[in-house]
Amino acid sequence: MTFRLLIICKGNICRSPMAETMLRHRLGRDDIVVESAGLAAMQGSPVDPKAQQVLLEHGLSAAAHIGRQATRELLQRFDLVLAMEQRQVAATLASCPVLRGRVLMFSHWNGGEDIDDPYGRDISCFDATYDSLDTCNSEWQTKL
Repeated sequence: MTFRLLIICKGNICRSPMAETMLRHRLGRDDIVVESAGLAAMQGSPVDPKAQQVLLEHGLSAAAHIGRQATRELLQRFDLVLAMEQRQVAATLASCPVLRGRVLMFSHWNGGEDIDDPYGRDISCFDATYDSLDTCNSEWQTKL
């Protein structure tokens, strides 16, 4: 049986595609599908160039990523939805209450703090985001 995990953020061009790429690589399993989407997605947009640069520095790539909207229909297809911010958890549950119990913070095992959005900021912010995501991914790898 396949377990389906969706990682969400706001625009789906920075944090969630970075986390998706990193977690998929870290897990390396066919029985877990990892995807991403945004609550206010920049639909059709590629991953942010700075996010891609940071991923490439770590031997990863999200070059094939295309931003997409986290619709109710999409959200309901997943066993677990991981959000970057508390307000994204709240917004997801408000729009799709049936997901109660299946929406958690991406940082759930690391204190549940929001992961800052690096969009529009300098490369050091993307590096910091990568580090935060990597720490969280390490914990999710042991739990999935």
